Amino acid sequence: MSMNANIIIAILLGLTSGILTGFTGISNIALVLAGLSITKIITDYKVIMGTVLYILMFPFTSGSVWHFYRDDKINFFIGNIIIVTMFLGSIIGTNFVLHSDLQISEKTINYTRSAIAFTLSIYFFYSAYIL
Repeated sequence: MSMNANIIIAILLGLTSGILTGFTGISNIALVLAGLSITKIITDYKVIMGTVLYILMFPFTSGSVWHFYRDDKINFFIGNIIIVTMFLGSIIGTNFVLHSDLQISEKTINYTRSAIAFTLSIYFFYSAYIL
């Protein structure tokens, strides 16, 4: 695939993920992860993971956050606790993938992702159903 095609795919993944994040309040980074895997613009799964984590480092939701802040719809106390503990958890999780003797395979990572996505899907379908 040409570099121009890769750039167009990356732009479409970013716009789609950003729009859905603002619309749903859920980070659609899984969409980016799947998109990078499906389109094969990056082929090494650890490079895909590193790229996705790099993307998450930036405050791409700041526009949405501003709107929620303006409408007094943010609990900063709970949010700050989760930010700090997510940071610590990400260090632990990354060490399992990159630096442990466990040799976690791409297959295991994909099964873990799919179990998380499946569980979240059940929850969100149920929460919509009971409304």
